[in-house]
Amino acid sequence: MELDFTVLKEVGLTDAQIKVYMSLIELGEVTSGSIIKKSGLQSSVVYNAINQLLEIGLISFVSKGKRKYFSAKPLKNLLDFIEDKKTRIAELIKKIPTKKTDNENVEVFFGWRGIYTVFNTILEELPPNSDYLAFAGDSSEKYPQEAISLFKEFQKKRNYRRYKVKIIANSISRNNIKNYKYYNEFGKPNYRYVNELSPSEMIIFNDSIVHLSLKDRPLAILIRSKDIADSFRRFFYNMWKIAKK
Repeated sequence: MELDFTVLKEVGLTDAQIKVYMSLIELGEVTSGSIIKKSGLQSSVVYNAINQLLEIGLISFVSKGKRKYFSAKPLKNLLDFIEDKKTRIAELIKKIPTKKTDNENVEVFFGWRGIYTVFNTILEELPPNSDYLAFAGDSSEKYPQEAISLFKEFQKKRNYRRYKVKIIANSISRNNIKNYKYYNEFGKPNYRYVNELSPSEMIIFNDSIVHLSLKDRPLAILIRSKDIADSFRRFFYNMWKIAKK
């Protein structure tokens, strides 16, 4: 069975750390030389990754004579490490004074971590059973794997929070959307289609909108403005009336 370790990268592990960990899963208890050969990485990179993974608790070693033999530990150890980080960050947040911001502002987020931050912001701020409106634009092109993983996880959370999800997409995307397998598992949003009139990826929630670009260099622009959100909400519902199921 081929394992997908994408999530390890999403929680902060480097490519080198993942390759070393994967090598140890396949090889079992081995020396650093075997890891270097299996991973195809430079020795200095492997040694750095080993030290970092030892600190996290994802690998361990035993000494046999003058040689060290390394082995992979259960991924549960990573959960313990993350929980410890979360606890320490939560304690730090309590000590940092919060500064009030204007009701209207614009924030820009880059990269997949930035995209995840924006989607988590929506989940934190949008109450359960709320309206969640979105323009999917042209989803006919194949999204990168990072975007597919994001959509799957986010659809699961949207479904759990019972959002009333309405999405408008261009007609050319209809067949592609039908093939989203995660909808079979986590429920399919209410889609309607228009002929090449839908804007690119946009989400309208509360008094905010999010513009997204998920190809090439991921980018999200979060605009907090009641006037702008209300205008796009009116635009959405006017298009919803003419869109086809």
